[in-house]
Amino acid sequence: MLIPDSVLFRRFCFSYAVLFCWPLFTSASGLADSPASWRGQSVSEFTPAENKNFSWQIVNDGVMGGLSKGNVEHTPHNIMHFWGTLSLDNNGGFSTVRSRGVDFDLSNDLGLLLRVKGDGRTYEARLDSTATFRGNTLSFLGKFKTKKDKWIQVKVPFEDFVASWRGRQFPDEVLDTSAIRRVSVLLADKKPGPFDLEIEWIRTYGKGQGKKQKSVENGALQPKRLIATAVADGRFTILKKALDAAKLTVFFQWDNPLTIFAPTDEAFSNLPEGLLEELLKPDNREKLVSLLAYHVAAGSFDANQALAEKNINMVRGGRIHVTRHSEETHVNDAIVLEPDIQCVDGIIHVIDTVLIPEKQ
Repeated sequence: MLIPDSVLFRRFCFSYAVLFCWPLFTSASGLADSPASWRGQSVSEFTPAENKNFSWQIVNDGVMGGLSKGNVEHTPHNIMHFWGTLSLDNNGGFSTVRSRGVDFDLSNDLGLLLRVKGDGRTYEARLDSTATFRGNTLSFLGKFKTKKDKWIQVKVPFEDFVASWRGRQFPDEVLDTSAIRRVSVLLADKKPGPFDLEIEWIRTYGKGQGKKQKSVENGALQPKRLIATAVADGRFTILKKALDAAKLTVFFQWDNPLTIFAPTDEAFSNLPEGLLEELLKPDNREKLVSLLAYHVAAGSFDANQALAEKNINMVRGGRIHVTRHSEETHVNDAIVLEPDIQCVDGIIHVIDTVLIPEKQ
């Protein structure tokens, strides 16, 4: 369908004006840090009874000759406080607080969810399971970044955990989440100096979504998760690049289903010249988050449900308008090229135009 040059010009002008001139209606971090609901199980709320059961203890690099010093305490407010000084002397460089032996089956869930207040450094959540190397237990690590003096929730997907032993990584090993035998938090970011981390709780998220999905079952192709489906499709490389730049990829491991109105690579290429490049710059992350969030709705809306709703609220504010014209389904000014791509955790509708948030 051909669009008159005047219409394209007005649309491009509107795109620039909306994305770069109107104030954002919430912070970029708010989207990723505040799940709509928590659905998972508790690993530890750091109550006195749990602390006694976990018997948290410090293990520093002194076991290998290093000079790092770590400390742990449990406050009356059920907070675990892990602090100390990291040293790189004598080939050292790590401090960890770890539990004694535990027994958790987390296979029903997608990953760890922690509420932490840190110092801006990057820490590692570690889980020991059944994997070994030369008789030694492998520890699976998943990194999370803290914000200085600010309480935040961080998600660490199980699929991102990588096996490690004495600094050597084993990328082919898979974490057996049905048999978690130890829980640890470690600092090894190669930055000497003081560190300070508080943890209010450790939980899981994504209840009911953690069971391994087989790609083929009884000859029928089974659905994958949203991001995996988009990547495998091949039409959404720019969308994936934008999600990575906005640090929103993990956000799509939501606790509830999502509906994505996904622009194709061609749709992104039709944006005004230079706009996408500007949005991908780190300084414009909040604008990129705002744009991408305007393509995502909480809940599963197939094409018929979307048409019945007519107006759908998006996860970060704003609404899209779904209509039917000449046997085509329209989402605002975009045309749905392919509806109802079913995923384990939601639905994808392929659209031919990048949606521009309405001015709030």
